[in-house]
Amino acid sequence: MNILVPSSWYEFDIHPATRDESIREVVRERVRERPELADSRTALIRTLTRTADEAWQTGVLYFGALADLSDEAPLTASLTIAVLEADDRADDGPDGNLAALVAALKPVAAGRRPTDPWRRIKLVELPDAGSAARSEGIDDIELPDDDRMVRMVLMQTFVPFPGGDPRVAVISGATSQLALAEPMLELFDGITETFRFVYADDDPSAGSAGRVS
Repeated sequence: MNILVPSSWYEFDIHPATRDESIREVVRERVRERPELADSRTALIRTLTRTADEAWQTGVLYFGALADLSDEAPLTASLTIAVLEADDRADDGPDGNLAALVAALKPVAAGRRPTDPWRRIKLVELPDAGSAARSEGIDDIELPDDDRMVRMVLMQTFVPFPGGDPRVAVISGATSQLALAEPMLELFDGITETFRFVYADDDPSAGSAGRVS
């Protein structure tokens, strides 16, 4: 699997055994490119480590993060890819997994306040990966190993594997910037549109950014 995130995002290994050094290295490289980030080095490492740990605990295979820690308006977001087995209720046929996914997703009507939870469900067509089911909106998310809930802007796109493979790739974009819900959903949509399945005979010159084994 392959996905492309903007050059301003961070990509690194999230395995606990190698994560800390991977994060430090990408932060060092970014500070070399943008010296004005030097004062934010510690905060960047702390923020990326926390979000990477949360991602690892939920079975994530790929992790990309945006972390703009300016004093005026800190902006953080993440994009992850996980792989799940398809719903047992899926019917046979090329669209069985997709139909089961859509049936399992439930919309939530918007509340009175813009930051109240809401959810819309739709089908989308990814240029290089075909039809997918999508849930997007504002949701209350339970933190891993924590009783607290956090309200997030969340987009999840469920992409059935091709060729009768029963698995589903789940691409999740999340941010705590509730006031920027629609712009952030547009950003997540643009990134998700670059997703594709990678095969052994693919052209190696296409690059490996965001590749998931």
